Amino acid sequence: MTLHFIDISIIAVYLMVVFTIGYTRNKSRSSSDYLVMGRKLTLPAFVMTLVSTWYGGILGVSEYSTSYGISNWVIFGLPYYVFGIAFALLVAKRARKLEVNSLPEIMVRDYGRSAGRLASIWVLLLASPAPYILTLGLLLNFFVGLPLNMSIVLGTLFSLVYIFNGGFSSVVKTDRLQFVLMFLGFLIILMVLSLKYMNPISLWSTLPPSHRSLTGGNSIAYIVVWFFIGSWTLVDPGFHQRVYATANPEVAKRGILWAVGFWFIFDFMTTLTGLYAFSYLPSDTITSQAFLVLGQNILPVGLQGLFYIAILSTVMSTLDSNTLISGITLGKDVLGGLDRFSKISETSLTKYGMIAVLCVGILMAIWLPSVVSLWYTFGTIAIPALLAPTLLSIANRPMTPISVKLNLIIPPLSAILWFLFAKVDQWSYFWGIEPFYPGIFSSLIILSLFNHTKWKPTHVNNSER
Repeated sequence: MTLHFIDISIIAVYLMVVFTIGYTRNKSRSSSDYLVMGRKLTLPAFVMTLVSTWYGGILGVSEYSTSYGISNWVIFGLPYYVFGIAFALLVAKRARKLEVNSLPEIMVRDYGRSAGRLASIWVLLLASPAPYILTLGLLLNFFVGLPLNMSIVLGTLFSLVYIFNGGFSSVVKTDRLQFVLMFLGFLIILMVLSLKYMNPISLWSTLPPSHRSLTGGNSIAYIVVWFFIGSWTLVDPGFHQRVYATANPEVAKRGILWAVGFWFIFDFMTTLTGLYAFSYLPSDTITSQAFLVLGQNILPVGLQGLFYIAILSTVMSTLDSNTLISGITLGKDVLGGLDRFSKISETSLTKYGMIAVLCVGILMAIWLPSVVSLWYTFGTIAIPALLAPTLLSIANRPMTPISVKLNLIIPPLSAILWFLFAKVDQWSYFWGIEPFYPGIFSSLIILSLFNHTKWKPTHVNNSER
């Protein structure tokens, strides 16, 4: 596409502002400041960073809402509200009181180094920046016409540079700006569509039944899997990092409840935009690009630029957050537990980790170029491994050593094997059973068979059980 000079200038100013805000480092050089902002995250900042980092796969939302209508809200909205509220009411305060810096630290604390390393594998999968590397690459490809692979690499390098210096504080500072821009951009396009095309009530009456159906024509089994994938919230590394960084447990609880309210508003806005895209655009429009094409066709010069930086904001806020979390997991939690790296600071290990995970993320984005597929695959494999050990530890009822190690190996392996060998055809599995179910079912079996004995951990950090 060809952008007007004014729109290009708006996007360029946005990128410069983000870089300037993110690159400016706080005076403190402690690892606590770099990893969790010295545990000084206030309520407004907590809400803004939590909300803005939850929508990185905006092109996946474009694809799904345009193709399946309000089912987008059922799959990518409702489950996360349910589990988000559950986290706020049942988990947030307990998790904050643990005084840890990352989710694998909980595993090390209760189960030892080997369990922590196993958990780190699945945390790296959940926090993988690959879906957002791909999304940013697709955006650059659309805006400036660069080859997709080149766009992926350039977008990734930019995101690394501005968080490399400041760590989590840089992520939070940029997230506050991006929070405002993402809501503003979608509000603008909805207002213009309502005035220039048709109002939402008239739009609803013109939609086919498929787009007004809660299932969007998909099977109930498929919808239910996505609901359980919403339990991702309970073990999401970014969610946990922000909770650990709050000033106190009450901020964590109240902030999540506020965030759920903002999620609902933004999901309404993006789903409605997808319905407009379905109605307004030609049927041969690439659905993953529907939001972009809609902005190009309906918005005047200047407002196009504002809408596109809203889309960029949703992606960049999540990409930088997941890059940092993955860097912490690989650098501090994995490499930091090895003797040969024991003399290197946690901050330096995190930086090395970020470089490594971005290289892997680039390869994954090129290998599997579908945002929704990446979400589905990563969640299906990692959630069954992490869910029970994490929640039981936070509840101060940790699993037994044997059961936790089995749970970190067998459920994800079951899901992987089902992915590989249970395909009936390109779209379905044996008996309609999605890979998530063998994973979570095997976790329940492990809990019932191997977790009966009462066991209290000694909370060591450096010994192997």
